[in-house]
Amino acid sequence: MKILFLDIDGVLNSRAYDRRRNWDEQTNIDETRLPLLREIVDRTGAAIVLISTWRAHLDDGMSARDAAGEYVVHTFAKYGLRIFGKTPDLGPGADRKDEVAAWLAERGGGVEKFAILDDRVFGWAELSPFYVHTDPHFGLGLEEEQVKRAVGLLNGEEG
Repeated sequence: MKILFLDIDGVLNSRAYDRRRNWDEQTNIDETRLPLLREIVDRTGAAIVLISTWRAHLDDGMSARDAAGEYVVHTFAKYGLRIFGKTPDLGPGADRKDEVAAWLAERGGGVEKFAILDDRVFGWAELSPFYVHTDPHFGLGLEEEQVKRAVGLLNGEEG
């Protein structure tokens, strides 16, 4: 199984998007980024596992717990995307790398390849080779460059 560990804020949105989005409605996800995410999934067959704080809005079956969860699930579904799983919340001060490592350990080696899409640039340690950095400050979050790198990692073409 191939896994795409996905953050939302800073990957599926950006400062440029924040300047033009409708702040009177729930529009946290820049939908122009979702075809790029779909491209990764289509080209690799990867399943999406949320590492974002947005994961708290989904239950263990990846159904919405609240309106924010419904927004994420519905917005992904509009692009033929679904969330397969989420990393565990290891509590305040936990590193995201530890949550990813815990999720992988629970699978007992059932993950063939994985990539991590996140704007957080620090603290990946041994997971750094699998990390794909997005830039929400000077870029648009997920862009073609990151799609290419993620596809390469997931298809064993680099990394």
